[in-house]
Order: sequence, then C-alpha cells, then structure tokens
Amino acid sequence: MKNKTFRILLIAGMALSLSFSISTGTSAAIMPITIDHFVAKLFPEASHYFWVVNDSKKETARETIVDLNTFVTQKEGATPLENRFLLLFLDGKILAAQNIPLNATVDCGPDGEEV
Repeated sequence: MKNKTFRILLIAGMALSLSFSISTGTSAAIMPITIDHFVAKLFPEASHYFWVVNDSKKETARETIVDLNTFVTQKEGATPLENRFLLLFLDGKILAAQNIPLNATVDCGPDGEEV
C-alpha cells in the first residue's frame, strides 16, 4: 500500500513538473531538474522525497520566483517531513533560496510601491 501511494505521489509530482515547465516557457524547461537537484543536495540522507510547486511568477525574462513544498522521508516507513522554500531562479539556475514557514502567506507577484 505504501509503495502504491508513493508511486501515485511520484507520478503526480512529475505531472506537476511537466505542467510547470510548459507554463513558464521553454527556457524554464530545466527548472524541474534544477529543483530536483536542489532537494537532493539539501536532504542527502533522505530515503524518499518529492516536491510540489505551489506558485511561480516570472518577474523578468530572466528571473522567476518559485514557491515550493518538499516532502522528505529520512528513514523507510517514517512520516515525511514537510518544508517550504522560496526559490529565485536567474536564467534557469537557482540564485537564492529561503526556507519559509509552512503557513506563510506568499505573493509571488511583483512588489508594490510603498506609500
């Protein structure tokens, strides 16, 4: 049963990755691979992981902000730990990453002028 659930989540994650890369343009086609490498490097001891893009916003032709959740299982059979990150991509590469609270309100839209 656990393997079936994991496979369903893996397939769902791959579908989201594909739709994310299609929606952000061909130059962003490598972003899912870059995100996967980011998560793998951040959690090298994980037995399983997957990630989900909550939102993304193309700031300029070269910059994209991605709101990302990760689900990581450290040991076989353990409950996955959830983390949330904001990633700043520049030309398809991660320029900056920030760990944020799971319940944070995030607006990936452009900054407004302060009054």
